[in-house]
Amino acid sequence: MRSPVESVQWEVAKRVLVLGSNVVLEWGFWSRDARMWYRSQAEALGAHVELRYLAVGRDELWARVSKRNAQLPPGTFAVTENQLELCSSWFELPTADELA
Repeated sequence: MRSPVESVQWEVAKRVLVLGSNVVLEWGFWSRDARMWYRSQAEALGAHVELRYLAVGRDELWARVSKRNAQLPPGTFAVTENQLELCSSWFELPTADELA
């Protein structure tokens, strides 16, 4: 399910794709189903789709989250190590066919 902001961004992205320009979507795309849905929608508009995945190790992720936690703006939540572990377990790694 997309957030309202993502819905607006996707509407703009579709228009840009129809006009023949490039679009970069970076919403995490944690599930294969979500990645495949957006791929199929973009391809239906005539776009060539490339999935870019940057593998980052667990220690590096925690280092980045820790740095973020140390510099939180007011009203922003901290992410605990346990939350990082839980959220990481929800991520479906891209398959070879998705990256081809």
